[in-house]
Amino acid sequence: MKEFIKLLSILMILALSGVACTKTGETGAAGADGEDGMDGADGTSGCIQCHVSDEDMQVKDAEWAVSGHVLGGHMQGFYASRQGCADCHSSQGMQEVVEGGEYDVVPPSKPLPANCYTCHDIHETYTSEDWNLTVGYDGIPFRVNGHTAMQGPGDACVQCHQSRVAEPVLDLDVTDDVTITDKRYGPHHGPQGNMIEGYTFSGAYELDGSVTYANSMHATSEPTSCTTCHMASGEGSGGNMALGGHSNNVGTGEWIDGDKVINHNGCVSCHTTLTDNAAATEFTETAYINNMALLEELRVALYDLGYLDDDDYVASDNITVSSDNPLVTSTQHAAAIYNYKFLVEDQSALIHNPMYGKALLQNSLEAVE
Repeated sequence: MKEFIKLLSILMILALSGVACTKTGETGAAGADGEDGMDGADGTSGCIQCHVSDEDMQVKDAEWAVSGHVLGGHMQGFYASRQGCADCHSSQGMQEVVEGGEYDVVPPSKPLPANCYTCHDIHETYTSEDWNLTVGYDGIPFRVNGHTAMQGPGDACVQCHQSRVAEPVLDLDVTDDVTITDKRYGPHHGPQGNMIEGYTFSGAYELDGSVTYANSMHATSEPTSCTTCHMASGEGSGGNMALGGHSNNVGTGEWIDGDKVINHNGCVSCHTTLTDNAAATEFTETAYINNMALLEELRVALYDLGYLDDDDYVASDNITVSSDNPLVTSTQHAAAIYNYKFLVEDQSALIHNPMYGKALLQNSLEAVE
């Protein structure tokens, strides 16, 4: 031990001597320090364009933390790790689709839920340009029909919030029966972009009927964008982080529980009388009740025909369909089933595009009555 301590002491002396030597000239005299160079650029000059001293970023983080994209559970675990699902159910998957233009990516080994990098060009230029959206303003081609939806900043939403192709694809001019074997037959869980695009372009089946197809103002305003309503300021909401902004929520709570609150800031630019949340909530509740009653009519008609089971899956004689128990029905009835699923999965009670939604619903009801 003594020998080790002695060796360590010698090494320390040599190290200190080496440092001292760097400060002497060739003759051993003390050398002079060189002149100071010019100051370089401030290392934080790029960072502070986004990471400013106010708490705006903290507010956005708090809003996002209570959004459905984080708390919904659909962007982690099983779905995010599954081929065909990772395209939208993981942050890495969506980014890969955006960059490569191809769906059905290989699931990431450690999928992440949606985060800042999913939607924004974070840490690419270290300037305010890093807030640019990963999905530009060039429009998003729909998977079901190739139509390019132009929804401004909402294109970033439509990238995932659009219908998937459902087999069989129907031709309304063909009267032959079709066969359905997938209990989830329909557009999948996110056809909001299609619903807003509406007439002619939605990918839903526009059956002939008593109601004329037309789009509502939600779909015809320029530019049509999810962000106008879903990311409106939450000002006046008592500090509720789950309402407006990066929470993406137009409303919080549940109608059935009596605690629903609608963010009037997402409505008042068009519905000028809705000057506070109470007025917006009352107005929306009336529309919700009426529209859900219409949807229930269609659901009951389809159930009575044996096309839906008790869990609302597609069925044959109310028994869930599968390859062993297919549903064979007319093209018109299959279209009505698809349209029902389209309207339910839009999850807005027709409010994303009321005129178009009511036409789809009523004409589908007439097709199966």
